[in-house]
Amino acid sequence: MGLQGGAGSEEVWPIEGVIELAFPDEETARVVYESVLYEHKTVPYRRSRIDFLLDGRKIVIRFLARDNSALRGTLNSYLRWIKVAMDSLEV
Repeated sequence: MGLQGGAGSEEVWPIEGVIELAFPDEETARVVYESVLYEHKTVPYRRSRIDFLLDGRKIVIRFLARDNSALRGTLNSYLRWIKVAMDSLEV
């Protein structure tokens, strides 16, 4: 899955980073990943770009952002979606 969001490659993306979330097993990681994947594919982002990947028992979020507000908003969305998916597994 390539970077989602943003416009062209000519834009300046001064903030970049990676967050890796490890899960107890690959099945849990897969279920959480698939639960968030729809949001990843459909929510448009103009001030950030996100690469959302499943790597074994880890979910990897790579991001580029124009500013701190864009970074915070984007990461809050992804972390909230992941938290909801994890909470639903406990029910």
